[in-house]
Amino acid sequence: MSSPASHVWTAIKRANRPGPPESSLILRGATAGALATSIAACFAEGELGRLTALSTAALMATGMVFSYRTRMRPLGWVKPLLGAAVVLAFVWFFHDVTHVTTGSAVGSVDAPLAVLFAWVQVTHSFDVPSRRDLAFSLAGSVSLMAVAAVQAVDLSFGLYVVTWAAFCIVGLGAMWSSMSGGGSPQWRGLAWSGGATALIALLALAVLPAPQPSTSVVFPSSLAGDLPVSDPGGLAGGGPHGVEPAKASPAGGRTGVGGFLGFAGPLNTAIRAPLGNEVVMRVRAQRPSYWLGETYRYWNGQSWSDPHQTTRTLRGGSPFAIPLPTNEVPGGEPDLQTFYLAVGGPNLVFHAPNAAAVWFPERKLYVTPDGSIRTGVGMGTGTVYTVMSEVQRPTPAELRASSGGDQVLPPPEAKAYLELPHPYRRVAALAKQVTESHVTTYGKVEALIGWIGAHTRYSTDIPPLAPGQDAVDAFLFGTRVGYCEQISTSLAVMLRSLDIPAREATGYVPGPYNPITDLYEIQAKDAHAWVQVWFPGYGWQSFDPTAVVPLANPSPGRALAHDALAALGRVPLLPTGAAAALLALAIGLVVWRQRRPRTWAERVARQIERAGARSGRSREPSESLSEYARMLDVTSPVDRDRLVAVAKRAEATAYGSAPAPTGGRRHQRAHLPKIARTARGRRHRKSHLD
Repeated sequence: MSSPASHVWTAIKRANRPGPPESSLILRGATAGALATSIAACFAEGELGRLTALSTAALMATGMVFSYRTRMRPLGWVKPLLGAAVVLAFVWFFHDVTHVTTGSAVGSVDAPLAVLFAWVQVTHSFDVPSRRDLAFSLAGSVSLMAVAAVQAVDLSFGLYVVTWAAFCIVGLGAMWSSMSGGGSPQWRGLAWSGGATALIALLALAVLPAPQPSTSVVFPSSLAGDLPVSDPGGLAGGGPHGVEPAKASPAGGRTGVGGFLGFAGPLNTAIRAPLGNEVVMRVRAQRPSYWLGETYRYWNGQSWSDPHQTTRTLRGGSPFAIPLPTNEVPGGEPDLQTFYLAVGGPNLVFHAPNAAAVWFPERKLYVTPDGSIRTGVGMGTGTVYTVMSEVQRPTPAELRASSGGDQVLPPPEAKAYLELPHPYRRVAALAKQVTESHVTTYGKVEALIGWIGAHTRYSTDIPPLAPGQDAVDAFLFGTRVGYCEQISTSLAVMLRSLDIPAREATGYVPGPYNPITDLYEIQAKDAHAWVQVWFPGYGWQSFDPTAVVPLANPSPGRALAHDALAALGRVPLLPTGAAAALLALAIGLVVWRQRRPRTWAERVARQIERAGARSGRSREPSESLSEYARMLDVTSPVDRDRLVAVAKRAEATAYGSAPAPTGGRRHQRAHLPKIARTARGRRHRKSHLD
């Protein structure tokens, strides 16, 4: 009697017995295409480097060719060699994760995981002789697509998904054909079932509510790439290590536009660098917000600054209790945000105003009176910190009803937030003209924002300021073309000319929202400047002439619909329409060639059936062609006899007892057009008589 161990061993050998060799080139090509697409998706999302992506794709294709050539007689030494390669890949992965990356940071494991999955698929591609092995490779491409999807920013990732899905569908169809011994898969059924599944998935996604982060979990924080800042409490810029000095690059190029000055002390409205689509941080938040970095009170005609602020040192570690900024109103709605740095950034802790608590993995933080929070170390890629804010969110009606009472700015503070370098007579006259029908502060702010939106244009392609030229005068009474710093500065100066306290703020606005990860993907181009206006009873409130921050997190369906519409808006209509027309024409030609009659008998049957359908009499499945022709409504017995004779000749030709007529197609169907017209005319006359 055999032992249980022998049964187990037999079962293991049976499970690992090689399958029959697979010779389908379509299946093998579709599998290679799905793997190559998933590798390309990981490269596009920054999970694989260019060299890694190219080498893995090339080796995978080589492996597929090698496996096809050796499918009939697999080489015994290949499996041990590939097994050793997989073990080395896992050793590298665990070493990289434990010694290089930061495990608590979003994205810190994704890149090593993508490399691991890619190399596992490469090694496996050298030993895929059977259909089962190819199915494993096809399924393995899912893991690479999932890793890429975690880092997807917008709908452009969907192009890779569609391409990958197409390869998978072709591969599954080829697999079904191989399993059935060469049968043809029911592509129409597959298309209908796939479309129904996609529709159900989209409908389910459309009704999903907007996610909300839990406030009952341990708040994450971790530090990566930390280096001390030479001036604790001072500002350090961004760059690869996050510790470069806080200064702008000189203006240069045709337009005289240089480095972006936000988050680096003074804010020069004449200098700005082109900001790209690179993701600089990811944010999980209870609601979208202006994520504040710095504010400025002093304007000199070209630059904002606040040189007299002192910093207060907070000690003790997380959670740091953040004091209420000067002149702010206590209370407000709690708002929890977690920031995941994707690149090295400034030593500013961004937050929704007003920050009340910060979880940060250091023993000290530095806070300025206006609420700017700074660290004593440069933050590198992988840094994570969490902020709890208490946000005042008054309604427009509450802001309109806001009055002085006991909550007014002290005279020194009010003077600082109304100060201008010179009288700005033209600006004051324009602001007074625009707001003359409004009596409330809120009404005046909204009127100025509406005027700016109607009379100015956003663009970073602007000429440089002349020496000594005032940025606001040049913008409002010159080109009226500028970017967020110039537009927001003009609003602030117009408000100050009306004796309304205002200041400049810089930070980030919410970028694209990823419904898969529930994260806002903050890109470099989301760096922004806006205006804060002081309201009695509510403190500093943000207003923006150039961007709109939504009131709540979007639902997954809304986010995908927004991305889809944005993607469609970027599609060039003329070439896309021409390509779609050519594709439709090609599909139409293929369908026409497939459906056109191949024999004379089939053409005759089609013509008689069309003639009968026009006369109101369709052919029954049980009727022969001649019986059907005899029942048609024609004008005379001669026409009926002629039609029946042609139908019988077609039946005889179809079943092999008579040859098809010779001559041209017009000669072969000489009687049929006349009968078709007769039947059509007969039906028309009957309808008219009825």
